[in-house]
Amino acid sequence: MTTDAPTTDLTRPGEVLLTTAADAGDVVDRARNRYAAAVVADTAGWADGDRRRLEHLGFRGGDARGEAVRVLDLTIADDGTPTRLLDNPALASLNGAHARFAERRGEIARYLPDVSVWTGIPERPTAQDWEDVRVLLGSGAVFGVGASAEVPEGWPVVESAGGVQLTGEHIEGAPDPEVVELTPDDVPEILELIARTKPGPFLPRTIELGRYVGVRREGRLIAMAGERLHPPGWTEISAVCTDAEFRGQGLGRRLVLDVAYGIRQRGETPLMHAAAGNTGAIGLYQHLGFRLRDRGAPRFVQVP
Repeated sequence: MTTDAPTTDLTRPGEVLLTTAADAGDVVDRARNRYAAAVVADTAGWADGDRRRLEHLGFRGGDARGEAVRVLDLTIADDGTPTRLLDNPALASLNGAHARFAERRGEIARYLPDVSVWTGIPERPTAQDWEDVRVLLGSGAVFGVGASAEVPEGWPVVESAGGVQLTGEHIEGAPDPEVVELTPDDVPEILELIARTKPGPFLPRTIELGRYVGVRREGRLIAMAGERLHPPGWTEISAVCTDAEFRGQGLGRRLVLDVAYGIRQRGETPLMHAAAGNTGAIGLYQHLGFRLRDRGAPRFVQVP
């Protein structure tokens, strides 16, 4: 079943609405567990005691949405940086900007099977959450879990599927004159390039997740990159690949910077993932200014 996360005129994608102070504790706890970006309350008409209760929980005023609006920011990680949502970028995306691509069972969300392979689970999954994963994905499926999740006995961690996460807080990017925009009409050719270069999964509707660009030579698509996961405030750069005969010309670097430029123009920060063994790609991204985020290294688990 496909459902959209609820939105209101007051909340932005990835935020949760609080309507009464009596529910504040439970709403905040569930929002944090689901990697929401913030909890928002319009306190117009509320008693002073209720407003003080929100202040004690960390809600703050000064939001552009109104004098009575109070917001609790849930994006701050333990190290004080606004990177907490990157502990589970899939769930943060599916509960935010990518809600329309979500298939859900209980608190578990995954991308539609023809869109992406990513699945999101809560920060503190319960026994029911793990059962919902089993039903939703099926035995043998492999999915990523956040650093805080305690994996049940009998659910094997897939060591060979380890990866790294890189963040581009200092990447500004640059538009490239040779880059062309890719559209759904280009998907057959994209899939052929993906099959030849193997940068990672790209499915028939992956192109709907964001902006994808490429480089053509004599009309042939020979390199590409684009946007995939979209947790609030961030956009992942993915599907970076170049045909073997055109490597060594800096096309990957140029494509990453072009996509990063578009992300920055929206006021967001670029993000990347790479297989732990892909040292060439990791070195390139670090040379461009991306930094490794230790806590963001994905763990992958197989459904028994």
